[in-house]
Amino acid sequence: MPTQDTDFLSYNALATWVMDRVEQWRTHRDTNYQEKWEEYYRLWRGVYDPSDKTRESENSKLISPALQQAIEATVAELEEATFGSEQWFDIRDDFLDNTPGDISYLRKILKEDLEKEGVKEAIAEIFLNGAIYGTGIGKILVEEKSEFYPVEVPIEGTLTTQRVVQEVPYICVKIEPVSPDEFLIDPVATHINEALGVAVETIKPRYSIIQGINDGIYDDVPLGGYSDVDSDYDFESGVEEEDDQVKITEYWGLIPRKFMNKKESSPEFDYEDDDLVEAVVTIANDSQILRVVENPFMMKDRPFIYYQHDRVPGKFWGRGVAEKGYNMQKALDAELRSRIDALALTTHPMMGIDATRIPRGAKLEVRPGKTILTNGDPATVLRPMNFGQLQAHTFQESAELERMLSMATGAFDTATSTAAQPRNGTASGMSMIQAASIKRQKRTLMNFQNNFLIPMLNKVINRKIQFDPMRYPLMDYKFIPYSTMGIMAKELEMTQMIQLLSVIPPDSPAHKALVAGVLESSSVQNRDELLQMLMQQDPQAAQIQQITMQLQMQKAQADIAEVQAKAQKLMAEAAEKMPSDMKAQEKLLDMQKKMLEMQQQAATIENIKSETIRNIPEIEHLKSETILNLANARKGNV
Repeated sequence: MPTQDTDFLSYNALATWVMDRVEQWRTHRDTNYQEKWEEYYRLWRGVYDPSDKTRESENSKLISPALQQAIEATVAELEEATFGSEQWFDIRDDFLDNTPGDISYLRKILKEDLEKEGVKEAIAEIFLNGAIYGTGIGKILVEEKSEFYPVEVPIEGTLTTQRVVQEVPYICVKIEPVSPDEFLIDPVATHINEALGVAVETIKPRYSIIQGINDGIYDDVPLGGYSDVDSDYDFESGVEEEDDQVKITEYWGLIPRKFMNKKESSPEFDYEDDDLVEAVVTIANDSQILRVVENPFMMKDRPFIYYQHDRVPGKFWGRGVAEKGYNMQKALDAELRSRIDALALTTHPMMGIDATRIPRGAKLEVRPGKTILTNGDPATVLRPMNFGQLQAHTFQESAELERMLSMATGAFDTATSTAAQPRNGTASGMSMIQAASIKRQKRTLMNFQNNFLIPMLNKVINRKIQFDPMRYPLMDYKFIPYSTMGIMAKELEMTQMIQLLSVIPPDSPAHKALVAGVLESSSVQNRDELLQMLMQQDPQAAQIQQITMQLQMQKAQADIAEVQAKAQKLMAEAAEKMPSDMKAQEKLLDMQKKMLEMQQQAATIENIKSETIRNIPEIEHLKSETILNLANARKGNV
């Protein structure tokens, strides 16, 4: 246990200044969003809560999985579109002396480093938070880690070796998902960079904080307990309450520079007179400051990135799939629960009994083999009770509510029956539904790329340059996201390409390009081998094509020679006759003019022939390259 600092009231003014604002931000967030977020989470998890009742007499606890399906389908499409291809981002160097080999190397090592630290899993969780809560938030962490490798080392004085474990330290830059109910921001800000500051409130185990104090990361201060923020720390005996949890508030933003003085106690501050500095403040249990340092990053940027699943103008918090489908989900749950409650009344037997004609102390219940004693005729004492039958139209209403939920969320739902939606049974109707869903998914994807993916990569590479300069040299990096189509978009495009194949001749170059596109969108195991075989040109077919072109050129040359011979013969005949009248002279001039035009055409054809023969190899090469580029274009942006 570290020795506690007796000056436990240090940074008192700073703690007061920061926590006053954090509490105001938390109150605003909880008042406007916390209750909704909790219900969205329960609907996604399928957890029933009595507060979710739609009427007081409701007994059923059934929760429809329609909203769950919409959330998971949307997240799956976004994950497939982002990470569907092996290369999900690219780097461009804007320096004039850029070297393609260096860019390729940097792209490779950055991709390896990110995937080694689980960036794909983190972004998948951020997608899920965005679909549920409306806003996906991530934090970029920089840590120093070690990798361990088994190596063979010689034993001194012998010819043998032994296997030992070698520790290799390295700089780790990774992404950590942040749940919106742990994130706080200035309510008037619409972006992280324009806010006064942001804060993250988390509960961490006490041992990790003690370890940070021992490592010199945090100041040695009494932590207190999370259950009792006003810790009953005994300053004389040095005993603090035993509690395994510590609430950590990490504030990133602007603070008054004078509050960085450890002895400053007055929380008074004036924005016009006092200076602000970008810093990070770590507070334990809302009272004790563990760390106060200026922003350690060279760009002085905050290590948070976010995106709105669906943009809300003028607000930081966005709109997710759960919010879009909330009303339809509540109506669907009410419909199903009322049906289940009514089913209990119509299925289980009930009896109406004349209580005055039942023996005293008799146990009134109905079950097979039960004997019921009555004072008189049982037909007049007992009467079966029936509360009617369930209406069949409730099934259609449930299906219609599911269709409305799919329409609200944009998640394509194939489970909607053709009875409720007849267009689902037609190819054109299915195509229209898919096209509309794909457009909405693409809109969210572009929002994610512009507001999350590219800023995240820029922040990561800046930290790599700062803390790992040997591995990442200083360059002017520009990132380009590579998004592919989701599964649904691929299926729709494949259907369209297969339809085009039926109307394009097999010997056409476009036919080969379409076949390559179909293979590219498919998920067959030997797809790459098939594409490579398709790109290879048959040597015999190429030779036949070249011979055909040569024969066509020879035929055109023979036709030109025949025309020239006829023209020369006509001119010779005209010269022998030596016409004396004006009409004969005009005819001779016309024939000479036509002869000149034919000679010009012959010269042009000769030039075209020579140029074509010379460019045959280049034409064949461009043809193969065009087909290959059309296939590779499937890996590009939608």
